[in-house]
Amino acid sequence: MQMGWASSLCQFNENSGVGDTKLSYGYDGSKQQIWHISTKKYGDKWQIGDIIGVTLDVDKELIEYYRNGRSMGVAFNKLEKGPGIAFYAAISLGYTQGIQANFGNRPFVYPVPGFQPLMARPILKLRRANLLMNYLTNLAGIFAKYNAQYKASANQSEARVSTKKTVYCIFATMLIERFTNEIFDSYIIEDVLLARISSMTSLTAEKENPHSVLQGLLSLFWNFMEGDEIKFVLRKMVNALLSTFTHTVQGLDYEKHRQALAMLHCLCLNEQTRKFLLEGKLFKKHCIAFFLYIHPLEFYIMEELLPDYMAWTEGIDGPKEKYLGIVEKVRKVTEPLYAAQKDFLSTLMINRDGTPTSPSSRTLFLAKMRRYVIDLSMEQRPFHAFFFMQSSIQHPLDAPVALAFVCILIDQSRNMFREELPGKNVEVNADYFFDGTFDYMHFDRVGGVLSHLRKVHRSDIDARLGSVRTQQIYDEDRSNSRTNEMDTTLYLLGENVHNVAVIGHTQGTNNTTFTHFLNPRTNQGGEATPGNADAEASLCELLDLCIIFYYSAGHKYIVKIASVRDEIAALNDVLKETKYYREDVERKLLALEQHANVCMNDGHQHVMGELRAKFSQRQNVFATRSISLSRKQIWLRGVALNNQRRSLLIWMLERMIRTLTNASNTGPLFAFVPEVYVNTLPILLDAVMDFSHHDMKAQFEATDSECAVTSAAEFLGVHSADPRIVLASCKDSLLQALGTLTCHKAGVRALERSSRKSQVALVRALLRPYENRAWGQSNWLLLRFWMGEGYAYKDSRQPCVWQGGSLPLHMGLCRSRSKNETHTGLLHNVAPANPSKHFQRLIGSKLIEDEPFATSFLNSVLSQLNWAFSEFILLLQEIQNTAQRQENTLFEPKQLKICSMCFELTVSLMRCLEMIITVAPEIVTDPSRPNSDLLLNRICQLISQVLSRVTVPPGCFQFVVDMCSADLNAVTHFPIITAALGILLALMRSEMDVDITPQKVTRLSRAFLTDPSFQFATLEFALGEIRTPLLEQKDIPRGNFDPSARPHIDPLTNDLRVPFPTNSKRIRADPPIIKFALTDFPTHVNSEEIDNIRRLIDGLRMKQTLLSDITLPSEDSLCPICCAKPITAVFTPCKHQSCSDCIMQHMMNSKVCFYCKTTIHTIETLDGTLIYSNEDVMQTPMNERA
Repeated sequence: MQMGWASSLCQFNENSGVGDTKLSYGYDGSKQQIWHISTKKYGDKWQIGDIIGVTLDVDKELIEYYRNGRSMGVAFNKLEKGPGIAFYAAISLGYTQGIQANFGNRPFVYPVPGFQPLMARPILKLRRANLLMNYLTNLAGIFAKYNAQYKASANQSEARVSTKKTVYCIFATMLIERFTNEIFDSYIIEDVLLARISSMTSLTAEKENPHSVLQGLLSLFWNFMEGDEIKFVLRKMVNALLSTFTHTVQGLDYEKHRQALAMLHCLCLNEQTRKFLLEGKLFKKHCIAFFLYIHPLEFYIMEELLPDYMAWTEGIDGPKEKYLGIVEKVRKVTEPLYAAQKDFLSTLMINRDGTPTSPSSRTLFLAKMRRYVIDLSMEQRPFHAFFFMQSSIQHPLDAPVALAFVCILIDQSRNMFREELPGKNVEVNADYFFDGTFDYMHFDRVGGVLSHLRKVHRSDIDARLGSVRTQQIYDEDRSNSRTNEMDTTLYLLGENVHNVAVIGHTQGTNNTTFTHFLNPRTNQGGEATPGNADAEASLCELLDLCIIFYYSAGHKYIVKIASVRDEIAALNDVLKETKYYREDVERKLLALEQHANVCMNDGHQHVMGELRAKFSQRQNVFATRSISLSRKQIWLRGVALNNQRRSLLIWMLERMIRTLTNASNTGPLFAFVPEVYVNTLPILLDAVMDFSHHDMKAQFEATDSECAVTSAAEFLGVHSADPRIVLASCKDSLLQALGTLTCHKAGVRALERSSRKSQVALVRALLRPYENRAWGQSNWLLLRFWMGEGYAYKDSRQPCVWQGGSLPLHMGLCRSRSKNETHTGLLHNVAPANPSKHFQRLIGSKLIEDEPFATSFLNSVLSQLNWAFSEFILLLQEIQNTAQRQENTLFEPKQLKICSMCFELTVSLMRCLEMIITVAPEIVTDPSRPNSDLLLNRICQLISQVLSRVTVPPGCFQFVVDMCSADLNAVTHFPIITAALGILLALMRSEMDVDITPQKVTRLSRAFLTDPSFQFATLEFALGEIRTPLLEQKDIPRGNFDPSARPHIDPLTNDLRVPFPTNSKRIRADPPIIKFALTDFPTHVNSEEIDNIRRLIDGLRMKQTLLSDITLPSEDSLCPICCAKPITAVFTPCKHQSCSDCIMQHMMNSKVCFYCKTTIHTIETLDGTLIYSNEDVMQTPMNERA
């Protein structure tokens, strides 16, 4: 935005604005620059609400700018002159920018002495208007007196009509007729009408005297002016008051803002005025939202309040007590204005002015507020908003304004519940969700579309509400459906077709949306019901609107507030690091100066001085930014999201959980709950447990929100897999909310305190098979209970080779966000470890007790792990091939992102497998379980394949790691190798703890050692000390077992007789660029964990000597599916063959043959032993014979 003066000879376009041509002069306050062909630094940085004045002195050739009445100095002192050159006020704007220009048509807020406005002051009109205003004021006092007397004598049976009253009415008619000729001028409205109203009364006086002069004056206007005339005047008055209220705060004084709000409050004490403003003004262009928003202090005021030496963050170590004292001072400055805003909002929701023909103010407020909130929510539904929604909002509501508005609404709702329904539980009645009381328009229900739910659950509604009320609801639905059919036809054939792209365009009263046809709604035109509103229903609707408003717009600024905190925390770390290295270097320099003082010359002194200067410069850069953010955080701590507003969010969370819990008790009717209630849960939990804290900590205290968090944990556990919740977005929101709980220690403890029913439901939901559902996030939740217990799994942040020290970094929750500050899902959250022994025991007991359930779950985990790792290796091979074919290759970001995602899924599934084997080892160690052998062999095969692919010999994985690509920074050796080692240690833990001197090969060791992909070098790679040579597959002897060929092995006891001959061939490969060893990561791996790997290798090596060196059968007898194990099973009736592991794994998912697709009846071993029988197929012939 550039404003100033320009000649009529200037030609502007989209690339050239004011100041970019020879005959124009402009100022840009956002960049603090002036423009006249060239540019230079000038002036203050402007902000929303500023009043910028521009003066032009042609004689002296001067152009000067003023900000809020203060001169910023001469901007230009040389102007272009010549024939035909005349200057005009000019401005160039961006697409979303806007201003309110005043050329003298309204009184100047900051007139500049010696300069005149472009439009002359209407002196004669002002005189006439002031004279007429005096007469009207006197007459209004007389009418107010008569009204008071009439009210006092209202009980009398006769009302006297005097000649004097008639004369006064004639005078009023004549005065209003004259006054109407003058009042339509904005200058008259602001300089005469508003000034006179301001001087004649005060808010306190108006409340005490309902028959004041101002009320009489407004009555005169409503009785003797045309409706359109008085409405025009009122709109202009509100605009003028809003302009004053939104003006930038001068100093620490909010008195002008309070006076402007008090004047509007006085106007709204008049019933007719209040109802008109509610219907026709306050909810347009966010007018009421701006009146309920407190504008922050200017930056120069914040600089005066908080000098640099008083700024505090953990990185700059200022006086914390004084800093918090300034925060409290700012809060107290805004308290009177906030109290006035609450008082004003109370007046707007008066519920005693309804009549049989007119709704009460509260009814109007709620009706308009619902439409306003629904229109705001359309921003999250761009398809509906662009094509179908005739919204009254053309511009989105600013995030800070939305947060202030929703917080004051919650505060008002809480107070009204206390005053009007003191003994009632604060919640939204679940009946309102399905009886048509509330209109949710485009929002779906957790069970699906409203029209479908009404058809399915008619009997349930009948039982709940009664047959009469149910019939009324369905009659209204049929009526609305017929109306919607007509609306659809008119919409497709009428003028709407030509105005689709016009956002906010309204055609008539039949405004519809796409989902309007699926979710029929009552009260089509939005007309409010006459009479006073029911207290309970109105307060429930207000609470309902608070929840929708918070979901639609209110939460967005909280995320930005947390971003300020996160940036301060990052700067604190940098400042602490800089301070440490600076002190270390200075200490070493001082020691050098002391020991080498004789040989120190000027060059050395100069170098040391430069080092100190560089450290000081680095520290000053980050300290300056920290000080700026600490000033910004004063307003955030004291006003924008202070403790009082945090308590309001906690209160709303408690009420929302109580509403959902009671709605769940309605049985099938829980499906009618609007989706917004469930979708708001993770957003509100994030705010309460994380974002509303202004200091970054590894774990936040939750003493004030303990009850709310506990109730949320109970609800989320019970409903984690509720079949009544059908909507995909609601299912995802439940997982997101559970993720928020598990990211915090207080949340995990709340889940542990929940009821047994809730915990069992949660565990069962998380352990459902990973098929036909979004399993990534539920697997992430399982790992939250495990992180901190697994092998080298103390933190979800990957370690860095160049990270110094041996202590882990204790950092707080880190969330990945997109450009619009929204979360990108649980899989991108990085949170401190909060393991739960309690849930580990629950998971273990569930898997041990229910064998089919455990087998199904573990089979799905292994299948998904196999898929994820296979996809990951394929992508690595593509990347390697592409890079080797071309130089300076540019990879597609999407391909790299998918590769990184597959790697992260692989690691997470391996960690899940580690947890399962640790908490329920009987699944694979107990040979009596039906599928134990199958699962054990699959696990060993997968782990061997993973280790062989990512360790030695160096392959595509090492190649990609050596690329050091920023998009693949998550693909490193540490997470996948430690996960694989964790699984092996979990499998072998019982043997390592008990079997110190193994004499026999156990079932577990045999399964791992006999896997064709196993090599000892893959385990030694983790220690960085490969001692065992690699064997190529072609060099491993094949053939049938022949004891005579193994004289060094006892065929009965399998004991070693002679040393194992080493005649293997060594494979040589190029050394990797980035080498790996667990000892390089002391922050994540301790010495005991490294010793466990050495013990594991030694134990397996000893047991391998007890095995045959002939580990693979001949090629002719290999299973044609896995090509690794011998054929041991025959299928009937087709007689095809494979190894028993392959066919049993296949039978978990399918009942037909691998090759011919014939339904398998039985599976037998080569000696005829039956190992599987398809009961479904076998029972059919038996039934036929019977």
